[in-house]
Parts: sequence; structure tokens; C-alpha cells
Amino acid sequence: MRITKATFYLHQADPQVRAVSFSNRGSLQKVRPGLSGLFSHSEGMGWKDDLQIEFTAPAPAPTYRLQLRLHTDGGLDAYADWASGYSPTELEWEAKKVLATLAPLVVGVDAFDREYVWQRLWYAQRFFYTGRQPLDTIDRMLWDLASRHARQPVYRLLGGARDSVPAYANFGGATIEALVASCLEKRAQGFVGGKDHSYRGVAENMQMARELRAALGDDFILLHDPVESYTCEEAIRIGRELERQHYGWIEEPLQDYDILGLQTLCKTLDLPVLALEWIGAIGGQPFNAAPYVALQATDIVRQRGIGITGQLKVAQLAESMGVPVHGGDPHVVLAIHNDPLFEAFMGLRPEPPADQLDCRGTLVVGEGVMRIAWRDVPPAEPDWDEAARGAVMVIA
Repeated sequence: MRITKATFYLHQADPQVRAVSFSNRGSLQKVRPGLSGLFSHSEGMGWKDDLQIEFTAPAPAPTYRLQLRLHTDGGLDAYADWASGYSPTELEWEAKKVLATLAPLVVGVDAFDREYVWQRLWYAQRFFYTGRQPLDTIDRMLWDLASRHARQPVYRLLGGARDSVPAYANFGGATIEALVASCLEKRAQGFVGGKDHSYRGVAENMQMARELRAALGDDFILLHDPVESYTCEEAIRIGRELERQHYGWIEEPLQDYDILGLQTLCKTLDLPVLALEWIGAIGGQPFNAAPYVALQATDIVRQRGIGITGQLKVAQLAESMGVPVHGGDPHVVLAIHNDPLFEAFMGLRPEPPADQLDCRGTLVVGEGVMRIAWRDVPPAEPDWDEAARGAVMVIA
């Protein structure tokens, strides 16, 4: 099934009011009690910077959606949304840039040769300065095509290690009392564990950990993610308390660039250290995971491989070196055995009626697990003639 052509469809989408604010994600403040001098989010913490800037458009503006279609000679095409924005002209030229630089790398290639395409687009990141998005999108498009062709969900095509995995939820609150209440709510929903993103500094996070464990009991998994807001010394101090409270791991305690600090932390704590979320997101995984694992600068690899193919590479690399991964695409999580938990940041996801299921599968989160519900039924394929008629522009 060879890829014969690439086409972009520029569609008009729903109008939106444009807005940007200094406080969209909370302002940045020194982590209390300010011992480290590091900065982190203050969202939900009640902290405010003196500087508050916000711009909001006076009225909704038209928006546009760019869709990529990879034609094949096998009766099924690969497709996905590529980009969105407020300027049809800019999206038009984004499409033309892809057609001029990346399309020649995939047109003429068998759509099932995903590894070949992945390798070509991996190196295209360097030569065309693409970033991770093109490779991630096209790789997922080709796996989706394979899923529809085989009438099997991707996790089964990958090998299918299991049909479900325990799921935990994120919880939060402006006070420790609110955090405890939020975590109790997650337990009541059936989740096996919960993770905080608390930036209160060492002393208050120690108190938080003690109160959470006292309220949740010993059977509930607790995880701490301070998002790079500690020094190495502070991370050791909080890590010792988390060990006493039987936490599952500490996630992103230091900046990922601090490889020596992470190495020291891993050697000092019995508590597992999870790292590589940020440096992996920049686009280096799977390859930048290997030196961290080899240098024992992480105990768990945060899964940030590019595309389904890249994520599988990270998982198998970590497995071969005896360490877990965490945080991948649900299909990858079910296809491997060294990701112990699923992070249900989306909350509960009930299973839809059977007549709404198809071979691609639908994410289901409930009763303490994540799974993919599916039926051996192909989804309806797009009407490309109708798509062309309704498009603002077709770019090929």
C-alpha cells in the first residue's frame, strides 16, 4: 500500500475570542519557603506577582484547521489534523512548506514501512528544523491506517501485553486540606492512586505527604510531582519524608539538565526518581534516555518518545536496561509490561455504547483501570469529495 500523494485541506473552524495573559498558568514565584530561590507555577496557590498583563480581543475571530491526507493505492488513506490558527494564508504556506520538504520523504513509500518513515523524518528534524510535531503526527497517521486496515486497535498490533492497567488520577487544591479532600474524591472514584503537583516547598510538602497518607491509608498509591522546583539537597530532604510515607515515586524533582544532581539523588534515595519529561518533550527521545539510564540518573523514564514508534523504542530500551517507563500513549502502555500505572489526567472515561465502537478503539477509564474498548468494525471513512467542496482551499 504505497503512499502516492499528499494533500492538505484548509477548513474554517468555529470563531474564538483571542486572549493571552501573564497568569494563564499562574504566575511564577519562588518556591516557598524560598530556600532554593527556584521558580515554579503559582497556579492555585494564591500567590500573585505584582505584574499582571492580559490582552483580549474585542470580538470572536475566524479560525481555521489544516488537515493532511496521505493518499495510498490500497483503498485506505492516512489522515489527521495538522495545524490550526487564525490566518488562512499562514496555514496555506505551512502546508506548502510540508509539501516541499517532508512530502517527498514519504510519497512513494509503503505506508506499512513505518520504521523507514520514522527514521527518515527523525533526521528531517535536523535538516529541516521541523521539531517533533511532523514526525509524531505522520507516525500516528500510519499506525491509524494500519489499525483500520487490520481492524485491530494499535495496542494489539504492537503485541498486546495486557488488556488493562491500573489507573491513578491527578489531584490538587489551594490548601493541604483541599488537596486531601481532592485525593479522597479520586479514591472514591475508584482510582488506585493519586499524584499532586505541589509547589509549597519542602516543609509544607512534608506536611502534605503526612496528612495525605494519614487520610488515604497504606493501600492507596501516592506520587509527588514538584515540576523541577527543588534543589538536589531539598529533593533529598523531601524524598526521605516521602519514603517514610511509602510514596511510589518522586517525579521531575530537578531540571532534567541537571544530570549530576539526578545521579546523586538516585544514589541517595531508596524512593524511585522519575525524570526526562521535559528534555524528552523537546524531541530527543528515544536516544537521550539511554545515557540517563546508563549513568543511573533516573530510576523511571518518563515516556516522551516521538510517535507510537518512538515510544515503543523508549519502552524496549528501558526494559533491556531493567527500568520502568511511564506516561505513554494508552496503546503503547497496554502493549508493554514495564509501565506500571496509567496517568488518567483526563479523569473518568465511561465506555460508550457498543454501536459507537470500532476497530480503532476508545479509551475507557473506570473501576481503577485504563483499557481500550473496541469492536471488529471499521470506522466510516471521510468523504474526500465533500471535504474538498467544503474546504476554504485544497493544497496539493
